[in-house]
Amino acid sequence: MRTLAIFLLVLAAAHGRTCDIRDYGALRPGEKATAVIQAAIDACSAAGGGTVNVPPGTYQSGAIRLKDNTTLHLEAGAVLTPTHVAEDYPRPGRALVYSDGAKNIGITGRGAIDGQARYKWGPDLEPDPIIPEEIEIARKAGVDMNRWLHEGLTINAVRLRNSTDVLVEGVSLVNSSSWTLVFDHCNRVRVHGIRLESDLEKALNADGIDIVSSRNVVISDSIIFSADDTICLKTEGGPVENVAVTNCLLSSSSCAFKIGSRTNDDVRHVVFSNSVIRDTNRGFGIQDPVAGTVSDVLVSNITIELNRRHWNWWGSAEPISITLNKRPPAPGLGQVRDIVIENVVAHARGTSRITGLPERDIESITLRNIDIYMQPENKPDKRATRAIWIQNVKDCRLRDVRVRWEEEQTEPKWASAIFAKAVGYLDIDGFVGRQGLRGSDLPVMDLQDIAGGWIRGCRALPGSGTFFRIGGSATKQLRFGANELTNARQAFSPLDGSLEKLIVIDQR
Repeated sequence: MRTLAIFLLVLAAAHGRTCDIRDYGALRPGEKATAVIQAAIDACSAAGGGTVNVPPGTYQSGAIRLKDNTTLHLEAGAVLTPTHVAEDYPRPGRALVYSDGAKNIGITGRGAIDGQARYKWGPDLEPDPIIPEEIEIARKAGVDMNRWLHEGLTINAVRLRNSTDVLVEGVSLVNSSSWTLVFDHCNRVRVHGIRLESDLEKALNADGIDIVSSRNVVISDSIIFSADDTICLKTEGGPVENVAVTNCLLSSSSCAFKIGSRTNDDVRHVVFSNSVIRDTNRGFGIQDPVAGTVSDVLVSNITIELNRRHWNWWGSAEPISITLNKRPPAPGLGQVRDIVIENVVAHARGTSRITGLPERDIESITLRNIDIYMQPENKPDKRATRAIWIQNVKDCRLRDVRVRWEEEQTEPKWASAIFAKAVGYLDIDGFVGRQGLRGSDLPVMDLQDIAGGWIRGCRALPGSGTFFRIGGSATKQLRFGANELTNARQAFSPLDGSLEKLIVIDQR
């Protein structure tokens, strides 16, 4: 018996101790549970670590701090809610559950953290400087320029800072009034099997998961529906590196997977793969880094369904948005290079853009095995023109890209399938498509100021007008070969000048 008792003690130690919050104070209906939950965490950490168990029930609380070697476990039926009292959140950057400098911490279980966000409908008091063109289009189209606004405190559901070896698994995070799950300067993070939801119409700034200057992060097997960006990488005082997101189901009123817009340091070695994006305003985006370099990013094996949202949301139902812009008040300008997007099927309503600036190109972009189905916009403020817009890019490669446009219901602004301007080298192999409006005089590919390129293996779909329109003073000789253009009214037309100085027909 003594041997058995020793064995059981060793086994219990190996699995860690469990501290049930009911053992650390009375929990009367309507009372704040902050002190009781915090006492359990403090005792568990002080004793060497273990699991703090929260049984079924609803617990209203102020800020709760996770400490070394503790896991907050929410049983099925356990719900944490915030108090919405400012004094209950003494730290800057209010959060219901937080850490700062902790190691070996976790939030697990089948319970929930419910932010109970509140909103009201009213006029936009601070016009958004990022989308002035979209705002003006909406105004001219007679769109209601009111929007949903926050009411009351804004509180992160979970914000973990300067922490190492972090696990978030199984829990539900819902109705956050601000960023939902934030990893700020963390290392070795795993998110697995969570459900995260906020109101897709109302929840301004309620990002899903924000990865801020953190590294070695894996997010998998999760369902994340958030009004603002679903998964967003940002930098503030350090890089983001080594991030893998896989096997997730995402929906967003802004961007499903985004790098930026707050990017002051490098973002590198990022993979987003094997996921489904549904009912989303923008698929994948890299937005206006103000310093540092975004590089070595792979987006692979994704299906995307896009729908336009109300005018105030960033995005126009486009699969891809990679941009460089100067963002006031930040004076700097970052770099974007070495990006690969492959094996994507997208049902789009907006124009995909890869656009740098005259003073700084985006460098080394590959689109491979991409199917884009252009559909009419589901809002009155029409924005879409081309299917793919490429400008101020150095070394751009398109492999097996296919663009198909809706036949029965069209948009009058639809133009070329590919518009490319000020591209350092353009390599296109195996493109299939036509221009937006069947039988129109618009070109399928509108190529301007292209400093060299090799375009081959392309196929015109029935209803194509001019397949290649080429011009611009910076255009050098472009090579064309083995293109099947019998369905096009004509193969080439000059934008200006003589085609003979611009192109070489190479049938090898």
